[in-house]
Amino acid sequence: KASVAAAVDAAVVDSTAGSSFSPFDGARVRVNGPHESHRTMTDDVTTSGAGRPNQREFILDTALQLIANNGAAKMSMRQLAKQCGLNVAAIYHYFESKDALVKAVVDERQYGARMAEIVEVDASLSAEDRLFAVFMVIWDGAIAEEEVWRILLGEGLRGESSVMVVGRDLIETISPALTEWIGRSIPELPNSEAIASLLAGQMFTGFIRHIFEPELDTAVIGKEQGNALVTAVFAGR
Repeated sequence: KASVAAAVDAAVVDSTAGSSFSPFDGARVRVNGPHESHRTMTDDVTTSGAGRPNQREFILDTALQLIANNGAAKMSMRQLAKQCGLNVAAIYHYFESKDALVKAVVDERQYGARMAEIVEVDASLSAEDRLFAVFMVIWDGAIAEEEVWRILLGEGLRGESSVMVVGRDLIETISPALTEWIGRSIPELPNSEAIASLLAGQMFTGFIRHIFEPELDTAVIGKEQGNALVTAVFAGR
């Protein structure tokens, strides 16, 4: 339905400023709105970390970019220090080990905590449009935190112990949050837990498409995955 593809633009709106928002808004990441370009602090990484007011956060953002691009195994503390414009001792001042650093890179994005913040969806929309809107908020948030998801998926497949703990905690946070969000936003749908699982599956499938088909616009992928979810859930209703 054409209305489904357009609904997300009006579904989650800030009542005072008129701009889209999501639970992924925060000090370290900003989601501009459906289908707009996303910027995280890693977009502004430079090689001059010395003298920054929040040097620890700068180190984490730099490490996030390096791990997302090359993997944790290929990132050394010495390489990280060079990229930050610091000496190695400065890195170890904040992080006692590489494992502690890798865990902090993901954990301190507070992605799971922000996921648990349920965003109200326009109740006047159809149930199909509300489900599509919920999916698009999740999708836009995942793309805004692309580096985190690349780390979780890549390092998880490699069995990186520090990431495995964070990943399990994230799943334990996201699953009930999605279930509650869907139950509150689309109460006419039975079994919100099963629908939350389908939504998460569509998000992960879309992200895998994005990895292997980087030439595709993420907004297009999101709309296709969202429409497929709506079709599957409402088929025959």
